[in-house]
Amino acid sequence: MWVAVLAALVLLLGFPAGPATAAEGSWINEGGDARSPDALSAQWFQGDLYQVVRGEDNQIWWRYRNGAWQVMPGGARTYQRPEVISLLNVGTGGLQNSRLIVFHVGTDGVVYYSILRGAAGNLWSDWENVPGQLRTTTGITTSTGVNNAVLYTVRGQQVYVHSMELWNGAPSFPLSEWGTQRDPRVQGMVDSVSTYTSSISTSIMSFEVARGLNNHVYVSRTRTDRNSVQNASFAELPGGGECESVAVGRGGPASPTTNTNDPAYQAQQNIAIGCVSPNDHELWVNRSTDGGQNFTGWSRTSSGAAANATPEIHGAPSGEVFAVLSWGAGNAPFKQHMVVMKRII
Repeated sequence: MWVAVLAALVLLLGFPAGPATAAEGSWINEGGDARSPDALSAQWFQGDLYQVVRGEDNQIWWRYRNGAWQVMPGGARTYQRPEVISLLNVGTGGLQNSRLIVFHVGTDGVVYYSILRGAAGNLWSDWENVPGQLRTTTGITTSTGVNNAVLYTVRGQQVYVHSMELWNGAPSFPLSEWGTQRDPRVQGMVDSVSTYTSSISTSIMSFEVARGLNNHVYVSRTRTDRNSVQNASFAELPGGGECESVAVGRGGPASPTTNTNDPAYQAQQNIAIGCVSPNDHELWVNRSTDGGQNFTGWSRTSSGAAANATPEIHGAPSGEVFAVLSWGAGNAPFKQHMVVMKRII
């Protein structure tokens, strides 16, 4: 009987069932007293976990070490999920200290960023706009290599990309305008994560996921420079399945390593794709332990959760990978808009 029920569920969602994973945990209240219509964004930075979220007041809130939530200075407001990344600083003498950066799309459609100057004093830089004439009503996602970040946004089913570097602590944009990505036409946002891929020399690769116009998941693997990303070639991820939103994340260190003898090397090969089904609005995941070369197949997370919006997938330096959601209404044991999390690798 259970087999028949499972088969019926798979047909309903359009997913072939993949194997369960023993590493999957239970949903927990990750955000504490925070309430958000979106999943939070998280980043490990200098040994601490930093989290950023859009509040129900549309202000941008942040915390670290699971401390109290604070409003980011500057009075910024947004209608989309903000994004936090760690980026290495390049300058005289080679790679210097990394910086923590938050991006958001303002209510005017402009993409802004702020750089952390000191956690204890809430010392964030003033919000500055990313150069270019682009205005967008969707959010911002990023991929980070060793010394650069590629920024993504979507307008009218077209993906737009930009590139950011840090030189001697100062932000640098090699090109002053947003460029368009050749492929694909998409619905919603593109998500991306950088990882080292052993089959392509010793390069840091950007692993991108997008929801195509047929609601299937498409993936691409490119170098992390903007020119390569703009010319990325996407292919549908084998295994079928339909998504109303999609996200990707990896374990391992914030800055990818190419040293195969470094324990962090294998940790950063743990990649997971999160997909919210349009049929039950619950989270399905697809896992890889080889940097996205092979995936286990789609499986619904245990004790499923109805999601309000796009999930967030992020990892820990040890290689664990987590899914984060804004909890949907009327689905115990959490209240609507609570930020919840579970381990999925």
